[in-house]
Amino acid sequence: MLRPCLAAFALLALLAPGAHAQSGLGEGVPYIQTPQAVVEKILDLAEVGADDFLIDLGSGDGRIVITAAQKRGARGFGVELDGSLVEASNDAARQAGVAGRARFFERDLFETDISQASVLTLYLLPEVNLQLRPRILTQLKPGTRVVSHDWDMGEWRPDAKVVLDGLHKPVMPMQASTIYLWIVPARVAGSWRLRIDGAGGEAAMEMEVEFAQRFQEISGIARRAGGRTLLQSAHLRGAEVRFAVIDENRRPSVPLQFFGRVYGDAMEGTTATGQRWHAERKLR
Repeated sequence: MLRPCLAAFALLALLAPGAHAQSGLGEGVPYIQTPQAVVEKILDLAEVGADDFLIDLGSGDGRIVITAAQKRGARGFGVELDGSLVEASNDAARQAGVAGRARFFERDLFETDISQASVLTLYLLPEVNLQLRPRILTQLKPGTRVVSHDWDMGEWRPDAKVVLDGLHKPVMPMQASTIYLWIVPARVAGSWRLRIDGAGGEAAMEMEVEFAQRFQEISGIARRAGGRTLLQSAHLRGAEVRFAVIDENRRPSVPLQFFGRVYGDAMEGTTATGQRWHAERKLR
């Protein structure tokens, strides 16, 4: 359900006389129902399944959490400041037979603990998304899927985007919906000590890797005794990382490809040739 920004209040208040207040955002903020077709696409894009815990911020009539529980077997909860909507959502969950997996609370979204979510859904205008963005990046586990209806996250480029046309959206001037998906990235920026286990009589190889990071976009430099080289094909998706380093000791020089996973201040995985590698962050 939409929780708009201050810049949109005047227009939306005129168009939606049934408006209600959203703490921290101002008075007279309406909610706008998410079309059911959009709900289904949100769940598809986030690949919601029975193992997921979904949190919906500004849950309105509860349809996202209820549909996720009813059709996908997921668990979760929604938060909403309008007590009548919270009561109606909990009633709807009971009628749908999913009250044990879908719950709703009268609570300010900015005071809600979101760390349990494997999927976070939003229908908030850009200013509110940007206020939430630091918490999303620091409190959610790498790999958590974040889906926003109609509004983006500013400079944080989405991992996927879908547009649905031909929708009836009361109050809103557009008759289409854009759905954005982000995968919360692990934090890899900084220096790492990396070691590749030796194989077939070869000595272990060590290097230092320096990553630069802007959300899920990464680049870097690898330093060895013989010099340094830029990383190639560096890619981060959630906690999964891959990159390549030119091995100057081999002729012809070929990229040494790394595939692995980030675990806080450690990484580990295998190379394309099957050698195990691990890395530890250099803490300052």
